[in-house]
Amino acid sequence: MNLIMKTFKSLQIILGFPGVLLFMALHSGSSLAQQIPNFSLYNMNHYLINPAATGTTDRLPVSASYRKMWAGFNDAPSLQYLSGNMQVAKDMGVGAKLFNYQAGPQRKTGLEGTYSYHLALGTGNTRLSFGLSLLLYQFHLNKSDLVVEDIDDEVFMGEENMFVPDAGFGTYLYGSNYYVGLSIPQLFQRSIDLKSDDILQQKQVRHYYIHGGYIFAAGTDFKIEPSLLLKFIEAGIFQADINALLTYKEMVNFGVSYRTGDAVSFQVGYKNPDLFIGYAYDLPVSGMAGNTWGSHEILFTYSFDNFLMK
Repeated sequence: MNLIMKTFKSLQIILGFPGVLLFMALHSGSSLAQQIPNFSLYNMNHYLINPAATGTTDRLPVSASYRKMWAGFNDAPSLQYLSGNMQVAKDMGVGAKLFNYQAGPQRKTGLEGTYSYHLALGTGNTRLSFGLSLLLYQFHLNKSDLVVEDIDDEVFMGEENMFVPDAGFGTYLYGSNYYVGLSIPQLFQRSIDLKSDDILQQKQVRHYYIHGGYIFAAGTDFKIEPSLLLKFIEAGIFQADINALLTYKEMVNFGVSYRTGDAVSFQVGYKNPDLFIGYAYDLPVSGMAGNTWGSHEILFTYSFDNFLMK
């Protein structure tokens, strides 16, 4: 980890912090970063990590989120998304998501559409769903924001854009108090060629997410939900999120999560039958500790009545 921080600081001297962010975002084999940003409140919206989780409720939840990473750094990454999903028939669901990721001079903005099909298993309430997402996103690079040694190098001048299609697949087994899922984003593994130089090229590699959780009743007022998210990335990166969530009277929840090699996350939320508001603070435990104030995430979800299933 000391070697990582020395590399980070050396790149910051050469390229400036926006250049470091670009380097981290574009080099999939680096242990410094993943291509898909982490979320801390994904347990409140499983559609974020698994397309098969669309249409698993009888309502229409619409979620908006803002995540700011590495507070205290200029031009640190930030992420915003707006999503919604619903049942459109007894065994079918659809979803949509808009997202924007900004890291220094690089921006990734896109639209995702999802279809899911749900099967009843046995006579209980266990169901198995399969989901497919199609995505179109744009990579935008403002190279004039890079701080480089040779300001006349044409490689680092101007702006570049590229539109990229992609897809994701998932499956999701769920009941009233448990869930297990597998999802694979970035199926196409497209290369991002910004036509500048090898340093500005990147291959989108597949990510494999395995997640699951179980909700236990603890008396009449409390529920406890331990959960796990395992992330395998074809670039050779593995990470695990180990989570525990305590809910009081179906209204207030408190959570803690450990993301291996990255951060400890503290979460708090309020909910009623229609509304959920959550906040997470990530305290870094990696080599970034001491160089940042941590990361912040806010989630707002409002659940509308499903006008198609009345």
